[in-house]
Amino acid sequence: MPHIALLRSSVKNFTLAVAFAATPLGAQVRAVPADPFPATLDRYIANVVSEWKIPGMAIAIVRNDSTLVAKGYGVRTLGKPDRVDANTVFDIASLAKSFTATAAAVLVDRGVLSWDDPVRRYLPDLVLPGDSLTERATVRDFLSHRTGLEAANMMWVPTAVSRAEVLRRMRYLRPVAPFRQQMVYSNIGYTVAGESAAAAAGVPYEHLLRDLLIKPLGLTSTTWTYEQAATMPNVASSHATIDKRQQVVARELQRQAIAPAAAVQSTANDLARWLRLHLNNGVLDGKRFVSDGAMRELHSVQSRIPTTPAMRAARMVQDTVAGYGMGWQIMDYKGHPVLWHTGNGDGQIAYMAIYPAERLGFVIMVNTWSAPFVHLALANYIADTYLGYQPRDWAAEEFARLPRADSARDANERNMIAMRSSAPPPAPLAAYAGEYQNQLFGPIRIRNTPSGLTLQMGEGRIADLEYHGANTFYTVWRDPLFRSVYGTHVNFFLDGDSVDAFSIQLNRDQFTARKR
Repeated sequence: MPHIALLRSSVKNFTLAVAFAATPLGAQVRAVPADPFPATLDRYIANVVSEWKIPGMAIAIVRNDSTLVAKGYGVRTLGKPDRVDANTVFDIASLAKSFTATAAAVLVDRGVLSWDDPVRRYLPDLVLPGDSLTERATVRDFLSHRTGLEAANMMWVPTAVSRAEVLRRMRYLRPVAPFRQQMVYSNIGYTVAGESAAAAAGVPYEHLLRDLLIKPLGLTSTTWTYEQAATMPNVASSHATIDKRQQVVARELQRQAIAPAAAVQSTANDLARWLRLHLNNGVLDGKRFVSDGAMRELHSVQSRIPTTPAMRAARMVQDTVAGYGMGWQIMDYKGHPVLWHTGNGDGQIAYMAIYPAERLGFVIMVNTWSAPFVHLALANYIADTYLGYQPRDWAAEEFARLPRADSARDANERNMIAMRSSAPPPAPLAAYAGEYQNQLFGPIRIRNTPSGLTLQMGEGRIADLEYHGANTFYTVWRDPLFRSVYGTHVNFFLDGDSVDAFSIQLNRDQFTARKR
């Protein structure tokens, strides 16, 4: 669980009931709040929203099968008056993985699916790298990120490929870790798992979510397709800092391609019900929806994550056992077991956690990327409050880091400007144009236009190429958010005046594409 270094709290004097606990760090006095939602916590969150200039945020906190609070702060859209409330729809992105895993659990209970069924049983056309992996990889393997295959997010992020094409390209992924020995977090892998479950049930994935979970659980403002939210009346807009100004950014275009990993959007009220379901091991409002045994599988470590002393100290982890269950990260915080997950959609961030021993759960949703790590700072503060520790001002320390991050970003922008070259490239622009192929990330088209070279991945995002000297061009994506996040260099390989290939690193994916 990512955590932020300690800083003494500036928020004190809330109403307390005293309790005591012993941890491996020694005996500590802990004071659990008597109020369901202390006014000091409410003020702290409101102050963070104001100080960080966050447009809007929503939270929900549940304990002992009751919702202590579900509320909003700020506005849905910067510059507009509509307020965030407990029914405002946020993009929860990867929190959707717990929905996919829970839908699979329902099918396991019904005998439609087994955790250890090979996914090839349900997706007979699926081909993975190597015959052994193709035949052996199971639903459990994909739900716990332990296939060892590379993540390759940029295969789908800028390319506008379909879900069927995502599945077809699985054969081209590189193994980067031993099978079942290490977690390699994969949105594509969750797409395989979700499509396998849907195929086992004989319905589209979206119907699986709708009919097994969202409607039966009474999640009245939760989506089962990514596109739904665009037509809903109470939706949080996404924001990011672009050209040194926080502004609204457009919704993503490609998320439905990996829907089982990240397409669900939801509200504080609905996610309070979701947290109660998981805290109660499958029971909500007195009705069992998922068996206790299936829930234990979701909430148990399936893929271990190695830890180091430095990592444990930074994240307040006392137990060395850490890993991924199915749809949940599993760790501890100050010795308290916690299941958690983050979500990161374009211009929005989300975090949810459950503390099983304390029967505590909470979710935080923020509609901007201009407040990095604020969700984790608030998560620590909320946890400290309800676990009875003296809350510390986690947000203040993280806020103090923002100027350094801004300076680093500004320096990078100056470096890119300094690299612009007015000299002609080594070959005529027409020589660079053409279709380049990479099995996993291609096709990629370089076009020679009256205004210069452009790059387009598949039928997706377009970048203008800015010459930076030698054989190097810089991608200036036409989408403002892409431009601020995914700017990178394209390095061409020449043989005389002939251009044969180029290499590029997009986010964490590096590859070479060769000219057809």
